[in-house]
Amino acid sequence: MNTQTERIIDRLNVLGSISDEESCISRFFMTNAHVIAGKMISDWMISAKMEVRKDALGNIRGILRSKHSKAKHFVIGSHYDTVFNAGKYDGPLGIIMGIEIVQRIIDEDIELPFHLNIIAFADEEGARFNTAYLGSSAIAGNFDSKWLQRKDDKGATLHDVIIKNGSLVDSITKSMIPKKDWLGYFEIHIEQGPVLCNADLPVAVVNSIAAQARVNIKWEGTNGHAGTSPMHLRNDAFCGVAEFALAAEEIAVLHKEQLVATIGKCNVSPNTSNVIPGHVSHSLDIRSPNDQLLTEVMATLKEKALAIAKKRQLQCQWKIMQSNASVTCDHKLKTMLTSSIVKANINPVIEIPSGAGHDGVMISKIAPIAMLFVRCKDGISHNPKEYTNPKDIHEALNTCHLFMNTMIQSNLITNTST
Repeated sequence: MNTQTERIIDRLNVLGSISDEESCISRFFMTNAHVIAGKMISDWMISAKMEVRKDALGNIRGILRSKHSKAKHFVIGSHYDTVFNAGKYDGPLGIIMGIEIVQRIIDEDIELPFHLNIIAFADEEGARFNTAYLGSSAIAGNFDSKWLQRKDDKGATLHDVIIKNGSLVDSITKSMIPKKDWLGYFEIHIEQGPVLCNADLPVAVVNSIAAQARVNIKWEGTNGHAGTSPMHLRNDAFCGVAEFALAAEEIAVLHKEQLVATIGKCNVSPNTSNVIPGHVSHSLDIRSPNDQLLTEVMATLKEKALAIAKKRQLQCQWKIMQSNASVTCDHKLKTMLTSSIVKANINPVIEIPSGAGHDGVMISKIAPIAMLFVRCKDGISHNPKEYTNPKDIHEALNTCHLFMNTMIQSNLITNTST
């Protein structure tokens, strides 16, 4: 390992120690651990001689400015929030590698023809408010003010959480980078899948990001005594959910080459062993590279849920929390990234579609994007066993330095902001 690779690993370990839970890594949006992690990232950016800003949503933006004041902005970004019981590489690896890219430019006194931004997005996972990409949506100008009324599991609204953390809700839109000022976006991320492991390669080019929809479904039945209510007279909300979950699995398996469906979160009320559940709410996450198929399956599953509710004499509410179309990575940036992998003597160069969502989804609405996947052991992610070998981190960082060299020398940078 060289100094930069060692520093990346040290910083991954530092962030991995910052958690709201003692037993695992858990850093939800705007929790105490999240704020501490953001401050740590900000300090690292400052040490790399970047101009640093923190916006109302907690995005940490470091800027290394070009001497050309009207130059466009090139952004390298990823997220620093986590799921519950997370690994330490998902998100932070891309941020920390971005800071190292800046550090090399500073150390070698390289002249930038564009403003280089490293952005640590505050919320990509959506674990707290079931709305992904809160951070990048603000930077891209896609933040929906209706999200401010979303509530977490304790009943706190996003609006109130922002205020409690000392920010002004009205300033959310001020962090946007106007479309005319973007040159492009680059994200470095662990693969979160087994393709690179099976190919025995450290990195790959991402060619697309799958479409995704998040739904919140509520079932209303009747609470009842578990010992005195006959089975045929019950309105058990949880049994409705169980039937729906199996139906969703069956439909997803029918389209297993192009679609996945997951119920990952479930709240049962009153959640007592001797009471028939009268209320259940749960998530539904559906993803596909095929936008039309995702739309059709969504409609089929909603119809199925309503039919189950009617049969079981339950009430069912279906609410789409978020929906994003599939994304195709930019051809020019992808070509430059491919060339950089070749220069790094990594063969063969392969392209991989991403089934996972990334902040690039939001950024793609206003700027060209590119992504580099880095191998993670056995494809494991969203899990404390998540791991990326230092050698692969070194190979990925070398590739990124070569990519940045290509960007600096590219004709793309001749287009400056007016």
